[in-house]
Amino acid sequence: MEIRSLLNSDHSKPRKKRALAEAEREREREREREREMEMEMEVEVELTWMALFQRRVVMADAHCHKLHGLLRGLFGVLDGQAWREMVAVAEETRRMLESASTELGLAIANMGAATLLAPGGEAPRAWAPAVPLRSVDDGGIDVPRVWLVHFRLQVAAETARRLHDRLEATRVHVCAAEHLVALEEDDDGGDDDMAPWMHGLSASEQIDGLMELRETLNLAVDLVAMTAMAREEVF
Repeated sequence: MEIRSLLNSDHSKPRKKRALAEAEREREREREREREMEMEMEVEVELTWMALFQRRVVMADAHCHKLHGLLRGLFGVLDGQAWREMVAVAEETRRMLESASTELGLAIANMGAATLLAPGGEAPRAWAPAVPLRSVDDGGIDVPRVWLVHFRLQVAAETARRLHDRLEATRVHVCAAEHLVALEEDDDGGDDDMAPWMHGLSASEQIDGLMELRETLNLAVDLVAMTAMAREEVF
């Protein structure tokens, strides 16, 4: 028993080092994001209304592309994974889910900001407005183009909200599977009748999590397509 504990301890040391290194990298990424936001706030003070609108559309599209990349990477980590391997990658999975949630939140925030910046308030469902723009610098603005981008952002925001719900469902299933696997491992030396029961539940949660993640990834593809069109049309 002592030899097994020592072996497990030796194997866990590299994982702990990698986890600490990854945590430090994540903190550095967070500091970098804060610096970028501060720089953006300084720059936006000097921008015109139209430039601000364009900037928010571009930023929303960039965050959606990052979100898509994170979800693809997460699917690669979880797909085909043996149920006992979930504990080994649990920290990486949580980190990627948190990063994906952050990117989605930033995308939604930028879409909302762009929508609020669009002149005339709420955009009509038909992309051509019925009234002229009410803005101090609307003289040379292509009105139909602005409303078209506004409409695309509204549709994208609705997709993003559905994506958020799927992402949270994925988090719930993945965390449940991880805890059930850990419970089964703790029970290995005790009642053998519990192991198959725990195994079945953890495998079921893992499958449900993968199904939710696949739907999340499909929504992310749709979201990227919409924000990419908005980005092309805003200039």
